[in-house]
Amino acid sequence: MSAPEPTHPLAACATPGRHGAPGDAPLRVTLPRRDMVQVMARRGREDALAEAARAAFGLALPPAGQAAAAPDATAVWIQPGHWLFAAPRGMEGALAARAAAAFAGLAAVADQSHGRTTIAVSGPAARRVLARGCRLDLHPRAFGPGRAAATQIAHVGCLIHQTDEAPVFELTVFATLAEPFFHWLMEAGAQDGVLIE
Repeated sequence: MSAPEPTHPLAACATPGRHGAPGDAPLRVTLPRRDMVQVMARRGREDALAEAARAAFGLALPPAGQAAAAPDATAVWIQPGHWLFAAPRGMEGALAARAAAAFAGLAAVADQSHGRTTIAVSGPAARRVLARGCRLDLHPRAFGPGRAAATQIAHVGCLIHQTDEAPVFELTVFATLAEPFFHWLMEAGAQDGVLIE
């Protein structure tokens, strides 16, 4: 018998359907299930860590302000020597075990799958809604696909990553702050309308 899927931190408040103002272009919200690990390079081992990431995950460790994607994993730069690796939810602890084996002696690996959650927002209203609580310049000339930043949105620490030109933004927050962050997002998007899928 397999272990039950953990309850999503937003299960009690993210009711699927249309919310807020009517219109043709609502803010689209999805709750992708992700396994996540934070990878912290050991001093002087970043070059070897980059080689190990390429070999094990098929991606280059991204520089500041960037993310790198491979078919089964994404790495987002957090701060010097620190990256957040994410993959679609799989077997419990699989990403952490894979990263720990690949990066043994090169980095510390901390499973964040239960400590963080991701909210994806997309559509024409996405930049406008996020700008209501985010200090970053999210204009396409300044923040496009593959860009990422650790910032605050509505006073909540958030890792923001634009995944494509639609635009789709993945917002990763600590699970304990997911509910108040989600309530802010719903309020900020109400005038544009919000569609929770």
